[in-house]
Amino acid sequence: MWKPADNLNWQADATCADPKNKEAVDWFFSKDFSEKYSAKNMCFTCPVRSQCLQWALEHRQIWGIWGGRDEVDIRRTLSVSYNGEETKRRRAPNCPYCTARPSKLNVSIEQLPSGGRWTTAKVVTCSECGFAWRSRTSANAVEAYKLEKLEKANKPKKERKNAKKSPPVQLTE
Repeated sequence: MWKPADNLNWQADATCADPKNKEAVDWFFSKDFSEKYSAKNMCFTCPVRSQCLQWALEHRQIWGIWGGRDEVDIRRTLSVSYNGEETKRRRAPNCPYCTARPSKLNVSIEQLPSGGRWTTAKVVTCSECGFAWRSRTSANAVEAYKLEKLEKANKPKKERKNAKKSPPVQLTE
């Protein structure tokens, strides 16, 4: 069940917030591969990994490591470019939490509890792990993926119907 990631209360329980990991905080925005790798590994032991990742996705944090995913993973999930603009990517997003295939992602429209200017939001939910996040761009990418798959599945049927309608070829001797 999706709940909006509107607060940062989860940060107090984060592994990276532990005083013994103070020197590791810079790793989450490092360009050094080994530091980024260490930061991601720290995330996978964190008790609030899903809240962190959901917050990053819903607030379009396209720089740094959040919930075990780096900026490339997050931008792919959100279907945005390096500067945050919506873009069509070669691949549809997988679940950012469990990496389930796009076919396992479902889009729904949810009522926002705060109301205001926007009363609904597109939410993507993974049927494998239950991870959910609010993102119009992710939802658009998942819907486009499913439409493309449906069109591909229906294409051979149309070709078969057209073949049946055409008159048989007569062979002459």
